Amino acid sequence: MPKSKEYVSSDSDSDSEQEEQVKKKQKTEKGEKAVASKKPKKEAKEVKESKDEDDTVWDLGNNRQVNVRDFKGKLFVDIREMYYDKAGDLKPGKKGICLNMTQWRKFMSIVEEVDRVAKSKC
Repeated sequence: MPKSKEYVSSDSDSDSEQEEQVKKKQKTEKGEKAVASKKPKKEAKEVKESKDEDDTVWDLGNNRQVNVRDFKGKLFVDIREMYYDKAGDLKPGKKGICLNMTQWRKFMSIVEEVDRVAKSKC
């Protein structure tokens, strides 16, 4: 007995639905593999609120700070934009520069010259 058009179309619809489900499952599995292979994001380091660190942080205004840090036994001068997280805590942002002591000393040796050029252009 021949199949009616409705039955055939519904049969082909279910076939295409099954194919779509298989494709979705494959995409999901690929996505899960891709997610699993990614390294977890590093969490933002919290700004310590100790008396020692307060002495090494200078506010530049507009949520920018200069900070002297000891990282793995080496000193760095960090000039960075800060932001407030959802909890209202001040955190270091992505924008900024961290100079080692050699770079900082080189920078300090040219500061007066840079300042003179900047003043002449104003």
